Amino acid sequence: MSTQTPEAVNLDAELQRAIEHHQAGRHAEAEALYLAIVQAQPYHAIANHNVGLLAGQLGFHDAALPYLRTALSVNPDEGQFWLSYANGLLSAQQALEGLEIIESAIQRGLDNAESQALLTRARAAVAQLPQIPTTEEKQHIVALYQAGRYAEMENATHALLASYPESDFAWSVLGTALQLQGKDALSALQKTVELTPYDAQAHGNLGNAWQAAGQYGQAMDCYLRALEIEPDFAEAHGNLGSALVAQGRLSEAIHAYGRALAINPAYAMAHFNLGNTLKSAGDFEGAATSYRHALAIMPDDAELHANLGHALQALEQLDAALASHEMAVRLDGAKAAFQNNLGLCLKALKRPQDALDAFQRAHAIEPQNLDVLTNLGSALFTLGHKTEALETYQALLELDADNAASHNNLGLILRGMERLDDAIGAHRKALALDTSCSKTLQYLAEALAAARDFDGAANCLRQAIVLQPESADLHNRLGIVLQQAKCYDEALLAYGKALELEPELAITHNNIGSLHHEQKHCEVALKHFRQAIALDPGFAAAYIGMGLTYRLLHDYNAAIAAFRSATRYDSDNLAAYVNLSTTLCDNGQLQDAVASCRAALSIDPHCASVYSNLLFCLTHMGSSDPASLFAEHQKFADTFEVPLRASWPQHQNDPDPERILNVGFVSADFNNHAVANFILPILLNLVQSKRVVLHAYYTSLLRDEQSKSFEALFPHWHAVHHLSDAALAAQIESDGMDILIDLSGHTGGNRLLAFARKPAPVQASWIGYPGTTSLQAMDYFLCDRFYLPPGAMEEQFSEAIAYLPAAAPFLPSAQSPAVNTLPALQNGYITFGSFNRPSKLSREVIANWARLLRALPDSRMLMAAMPNNSSYETYIEWFASEGVARERIDFYPRTTTAAYLALHHKVDLCLDTFPYTGGTTTLHALWMGVPTLTIPGNTLPGRVSACALSHMGLTAFVAQDIDDFLAKGVYIANDIALLSDIRSNLRQLVSNSPMGRPDIIAAGFEGAIRTMWRRWVAGQAASSFEAPLEITQTQEHA
Repeated sequence: MSTQTPEAVNLDAELQRAIEHHQAGRHAEAEALYLAIVQAQPYHAIANHNVGLLAGQLGFHDAALPYLRTALSVNPDEGQFWLSYANGLLSAQQALEGLEIIESAIQRGLDNAESQALLTRARAAVAQLPQIPTTEEKQHIVALYQAGRYAEMENATHALLASYPESDFAWSVLGTALQLQGKDALSALQKTVELTPYDAQAHGNLGNAWQAAGQYGQAMDCYLRALEIEPDFAEAHGNLGSALVAQGRLSEAIHAYGRALAINPAYAMAHFNLGNTLKSAGDFEGAATSYRHALAIMPDDAELHANLGHALQALEQLDAALASHEMAVRLDGAKAAFQNNLGLCLKALKRPQDALDAFQRAHAIEPQNLDVLTNLGSALFTLGHKTEALETYQALLELDADNAASHNNLGLILRGMERLDDAIGAHRKALALDTSCSKTLQYLAEALAAARDFDGAANCLRQAIVLQPESADLHNRLGIVLQQAKCYDEALLAYGKALELEPELAITHNNIGSLHHEQKHCEVALKHFRQAIALDPGFAAAYIGMGLTYRLLHDYNAAIAAFRSATRYDSDNLAAYVNLSTTLCDNGQLQDAVASCRAALSIDPHCASVYSNLLFCLTHMGSSDPASLFAEHQKFADTFEVPLRASWPQHQNDPDPERILNVGFVSADFNNHAVANFILPILLNLVQSKRVVLHAYYTSLLRDEQSKSFEALFPHWHAVHHLSDAALAAQIESDGMDILIDLSGHTGGNRLLAFARKPAPVQASWIGYPGTTSLQAMDYFLCDRFYLPPGAMEEQFSEAIAYLPAAAPFLPSAQSPAVNTLPALQNGYITFGSFNRPSKLSREVIANWARLLRALPDSRMLMAAMPNNSSYETYIEWFASEGVARERIDFYPRTTTAAYLALHHKVDLCLDTFPYTGGTTTLHALWMGVPTLTIPGNTLPGRVSACALSHMGLTAFVAQDIDDFLAKGVYIANDIALLSDIRSNLRQLVSNSPMGRPDIIAAGFEGAIRTMWRRWVAGQAASSFEAPLEITQTQEHA
């Protein structure tokens, strides 16, 4: 037994009421009920049929047709529906369509008196119509269309219209022919619609023509009319979606494409356009799905692959995106856009050379494509092809001189080339073209800041803030510029405003931390770095700032942990690896430091400062044999100097061998630094000479009392920290330096790449680094015969050796306390000591010291200069494994200079590290009456202590090997009287030695540079020599 739902019962009842009203002539009531039923159930056959009949009875024949057509489509087996629809068509003056319907009905078996009467009526109506083209005439035009001969198709259609002026076929195909040729087809298609007002396809075609003309409202009217006639017209739904997209009505467009695909799931263009619309709406996942559906239907469509690549790229699925872009290029490699897209994807994948190749192919296809030129310029610049990048942007501006973005890009390139004035000019042009562009003001600010015009930069950012007062980023950038200008209070206000607008802006907390770090407010700095990390746990820069702050606190373990976190979250962060390597080196973890340097070089093989760090670390390591160490240094020259040699200048310096010489000193250490203590006593003598003019090129930002003293001392002081190596070399050459002295070597802050450009005729390295620079541009290395014995190690240097009376003088600290009596006399045991930094301590060094401690069981060990916040467990374990108990060792952290020097009152004899021996620490100990027992090495870093001791006549403290070290240590420790006597006389020995006579070293230096100069004037190559004593003596009395 069947049942009906309540809704169905209600509709049937409503239908019965409607029929009753209809039959009683109550047309309005009948119509209302029929339409209510159709609204509730659009495909209700009887309701549609009856409302169509009613409309026809009331004379609304056109309006009747959609309902009659729907009824027939729902139930084609109902004969009355065929008869009613045919009658409706004839009543609406659509005779051909009416004839077609009634003929179909009769063919289906509906052959009765009523159908025959309609057939007779339809034939009579058709006979009254104008003549229509023959099948052969139509086929001729179709053949022209299929052959792509559109101009001939147009002509043939005009000829057809001459014979059949009211042919809807002719007008329709004329519209098609015109559209295919890019001509105005509106009139033809409007005529088609006029002739066939109930042809959905005609309305759709007219809508397409309106859309092509940019008249989207009219286009939508046509599509909606087509859908009234044929609700399941998929193409009309799809084209309606396109018109909606053009008007920015994306959600409605997405719905329209959905309707089209519900009707025809194989409608590839609807999938494609839906994908584009979803992509525009930010739904990249949905877009990718739509593109894949389209590709299942059209797998060889290049544009589909390209658009899928865009969507996948936005989803950061870069490998999949690359495959799509490569397929697009494979299918249509002659399209510049596809090559350009491929380049952008390769750029995102950090494959800059492959990206450049793609952009160059795109440029070859479309040389005047502005987007391609922009990307090509950027790619060239990324790979260091700065001149080509500049030419590319200049070509772009020739094509579009009023393009503000292109002027900005040009400015960025010029800034990268360090042509700051030109960069500023380019950004000003961009600003003149678009005065309300905050981005241009930002770029201009960056260029002005790079030129050290912080006031100008700040003013630009303030103008940008007027345009975008709610931009936390701009307030943050203003803070950065003010911080660079050392306007810390104003910078804090700007940062505060940024946080007021965006309280969770991690970068601003990081910048506040950096500001406090600069001011050495370490705890406050750490607080803000921690806040930045809490807001963004993967913020590598905040970890780096935290690590640098811990370095200020000498908490190396915490600093190392912070830098490792930075590398974990950003494995390509060069600064993280650089700071990690430096801190590991300072903490004595040399193998790890070297590994970190190599990791940094894998990120940027052309980072000279990282390579210098690597060489510094290798120089400390006992495992570095001289030949391999020199080979590593030589790689530096091969990488960084060789490409520069071809552009070395032809020096035009006055070749007078006896004239006054301009002598420049380049250093980052004209401040409270050990190097400064060595060079200052010499400069105090040199500055009095009448034969030299001294220039300082200070490459550090640090300003302290010592740097102020240097500035006052030098006749010519140049603060050049902001200059690139190329710009520094250019200034040195412009200043006319005759002799240029490097005081850094491969230590931090060096400017060896300025020296590599050979800005002075004669260049020499001195004091700062115990080894070769490896540069051919560096002519000489200054030292003495104890430091580098003649004939012993010249093969470790690319430079010729200039021998001075002493490599450098020693300037005792003014905070040095008086020498005390030998502690052993009161203690009854020997106390050994070490004041060397942890980077010089190794397992092997501790083992050597432990042998001596075991041989003297009552002796003790004092280890100073230890890292703060360290447990020293590593050293304790090393000693313990060698049989030396913890209670025999005293650890002291890094401290003030005065306290450090006072610790020598507890030490009888210092034990040296190897292969990198003490330097300044050995000299300070000597001044405090404490000799150092050392083993000289076979590289320069291993000979510093031996050199100092030899100058004092204390060669008895220079052991030949580890066994001799033990023997000498036991012997000296057992001769308390000898140690006591030496202690009381050591300061005098230091003062009387060449190292205690900066005047003699200054004279030797002046004699050395005069010899270098004479050789250059004579055209002689650099070769080793000893500074002539007669010159030294002459200078001493000048």
